Amino acid sequence: MLVVSDATPLNVLVRVGVVEVLHALYDRVVIPPAVERELSHSSTPSDVRQWLVYRPPWLAVIRPSNAAAETGPDSGEREAIALALELGADFLLADDKAARSEARKLGIHVTGTIGVLQLAAQRKLLELPSSLSRLIEIGFYIDPEVVRRVVEADDLRRRTEDEV
Repeated sequence: MLVVSDATPLNVLVRVGVVEVLHALYDRVVIPPAVERELSHSSTPSDVRQWLVYRPPWLAVIRPSNAAAETGPDSGEREAIALALELGADFLLADDKAARSEARKLGIHVTGTIGVLQLAAQRKLLELPSSLSRLIEIGFYIDPEVVRRVVEADDLRRRTEDEV
């Protein structure tokens, strides 16, 4: 499965210490150069920059052929969407609401950090409540109502599995 990612999901998953679930879930993750620049920028947390320097073999950087080589706000999202279209990616990983909306309009399947964590929990790769707590600890905003619904769904899933 091929996934194109924007910067935020990678940044957050590295900082929470669960970025390896991406490989377990999706095999291959691709980022465009604008996302690589965002992840290696001096304002990015050092653990994320370090991870990118020694990036795993399942992460590739590919320049989209149909995207303008521009820098600035939202260039990572624009390049990621263009690359997902070009490669026929199974998913775009993005947390930005506008980018998610635009991708969906173009017919791209989208998931975000929370979706990745939910799927990883379903596959027993991590404990969802503790991962959500770590997200909140690093300053990732999650609407408390979303947290409540996600945790309830995970509890229900685990109880159902235990009964089987």
